[in-house]
This record gives sequence, C-alpha cells and structure tokens, in this order.
Amino acid sequence: MQAYRINKLVIVADIKEEACDFYRREIGGDLPDAPNMIEELPYLMEVCCDDGTVKTIKARINEELDARNTWLNMGVPCDLHWPFVIGTLP
Repeated sequence: MQAYRINKLVIVADIKEEACDFYRREIGGDLPDAPNMIEELPYLMEVCCDDGTVKTIKARINEELDARNTWLNMGVPCDLHWPFVIGTLP
C-alpha cells in the first residue's frame, strides 16, 4: 500500500485511482484535475494524526493494518486493502 496526498489529507491505497475513488465516496466532493492533484508520499514522511500526535506514514499504515488483522482474527469481516485516511499534512 502507498500513501497519497489529496489536498492536505493523506490516504493510503494500493493505487492512485483507488485513493481518488475513496476520496469521492468517503470524503465527498469532486477532484478537479485529479491526476495532477495527487502526490505519492515517502513512508518516512510524518503526518499529523487525529489524536494530535505526529507519526511516520509507515507507522500509521502498520497500526491500521494491525487493527484490521485483529478484526479478522476475531471473525469480523474486514477488507485489508480498503483505502483509509491516516492523517493530514502540517
């Protein structure tokens, strides 16, 4: 999975097109000039999390995938590769 910047949001998805679709469906709104608006980010870049902490993209991806694996281990259906927001850029 890779992190992409859309506006100030950092969305993790397998491919850029999935990040765009996720933004349209889950966040809402159109993405004018989407291909030029989305930027792939390095794993060691830091993002601001919802709880006010700052973590690397890699750490946030691992946290989310660990949480999803926990749900799967408990028998709760969960798509490991569904895109998700991990934070915002400062």
